[in-house]
Amino acid sequence: MVGYALAIACATMGSPAAGSPAARADAPSCIEYDNAYKLEWQASWAVYQAGQQNPDDGRSSIVVDLPITIDAPLDKVWSVYSDLQNDLGRHPFLKGLVTHRTCDDGDFQVIDFTALEDIPMGPITYPGHTEAEQRINEAEHYYTSESWDLPNVTTHQLITFTDNGDGSTTVNEHITFVADAALIQFTADNGADSHRAYQNALKADIENGTL
Repeated sequence: MVGYALAIACATMGSPAAGSPAARADAPSCIEYDNAYKLEWQASWAVYQAGQQNPDDGRSSIVVDLPITIDAPLDKVWSVYSDLQNDLGRHPFLKGLVTHRTCDDGDFQVIDFTALEDIPMGPITYPGHTEAEQRINEAEHYYTSESWDLPNVTTHQLITFTDNGDGSTTVNEHITFVADAALIQFTADNGADSHRAYQNALKADIENGTL
């Protein structure tokens, strides 16, 4: 299972590991937001972090790479793609975003949030709450996203941006889905399909000038 270190989490859930970017940097500047989902995020993120301490917990994982080339310059694609708000109306499951905390330590901008989703599960739709943290490195044009939701599904994402030198940009989403063996294929297939749909919607709206 591929994991990416969490540089900044809620203070009640521990501090960054020694040697991590946040541990070396100055104290981050943070803004806290009060909302109805904040305690839920904190409790769920504690479960997520506990799971990270036990990577051999019996769950299965599937890794996918989802590259897409967008006919627009790197800076344009980066600014649109790394903005969570542009997911709304384009990610097929996503119905809302609730931000709990934003931090900036000079190297990374960190956003703690809950994604409100309607997830299709056969004949029914499951109202999921995905607890997540996005870490953005603007200087090096990449970001990571860590998320956890019921029933004990973890997703690790590394999104990178490559200037192709011809006015186009290739974005690759390297995603690791982790779930119980009975759910892993469904989780990976559903997750990959939703990300492809989101990528294609972003590509279209960047190239046609909507974004």
